[in-house]
Amino acid sequence: MAVVIPAHNECVRLVEAVKSIVDFNQAKAKFYIVDDASSDGTKEAIESYLKENNIPHQVSRNEAGKGAGFCRNIAFANVTEEYVLFLDADDFLYPGMLDKAVERANESGAQVVLTEYERVHDANDKKLGMNPLDEGILSRLTSAFGQSAFAMKDAAYALEIANYPWNKLQRTDYCKEIGLRFSSTPVHNDVFAHWLILMNATRVAVLNASFCGHRVSLYSNQITNIADERRMAMLDVFAELDDYFVRHPELKEHFYHIYTSFKIRLFHWGMSKIDNAHQEMFKDGFCRTLESMTSRDFFDLSKKVPNIALDVLRYRMRQM
Repeated sequence: MAVVIPAHNECVRLVEAVKSIVDFNQAKAKFYIVDDASSDGTKEAIESYLKENNIPHQVSRNEAGKGAGFCRNIAFANVTEEYVLFLDADDFLYPGMLDKAVERANESGAQVVLTEYERVHDANDKKLGMNPLDEGILSRLTSAFGQSAFAMKDAAYALEIANYPWNKLQRTDYCKEIGLRFSSTPVHNDVFAHWLILMNATRVAVLNASFCGHRVSLYSNQITNIADERRMAMLDVFAELDDYFVRHPELKEHFYHIYTSFKIRLFHWGMSKIDNAHQEMFKDGFCRTLESMTSRDFFDLSKKVPNIALDVLRYRMRQM
């Protein structure tokens, strides 16, 4: 079992994240941790804890900040264990949940196990539940497939589940086979990886239990809260996925309509985050990402999701 964690100035919570796995699971994990130019002694703190407790690990440090996606990529390149979990330094696993996820993967033969999670308020540890959309998707999957594994092409709607890196456990050989990588962007580095993992999967299972606690803060320096020009990098991620669909028409046939719906929804979320100084540039850039859509793409979209096709047309005509 491999656990990959990027970290920047998380000397306390990184240790807590690792302890949540080591102290409450039978599964033996090796930790691949990349300190992204921290100034608070993050690397020293986690190395001290791991060495004192004889926990297998590989810890490295970037002298200049490279971003979470870059860190995940260089760590994952060295992973050889059967399963891999991508965790954030400010999150944690609930007791015994890693064991349950591995058991679920073993019994189902799944390449990917999707999990429930809890959002936890950073200030008072209040549990906020899952995002309502994710809750609905996981409930729908359970109703449709029960405990059986399924191919993602038979449940394309599940691709709209939040693109967190930590709400899924995956087999390492599968991730290597599909060429998994995270984007080297300052925001949304996990979107491309999320879609690669799920679109290509032919055996997916669901774990109906809260696997991970995700700390939420409205005022911290979490990537979610970035509102300046770095939010524009969302457009670079769209470009990566647009290009991937061009190179993989067999996936485009099944998933492009879901992707377009997701793309518009994520853009709307981005508009609510980005500062006023960059909104028009952001909107114009998004409209330009839709110009690569072919007539065949638009025709297929209008048959499957006519309301989304209408939105695309309005954006391309700059009427929204």
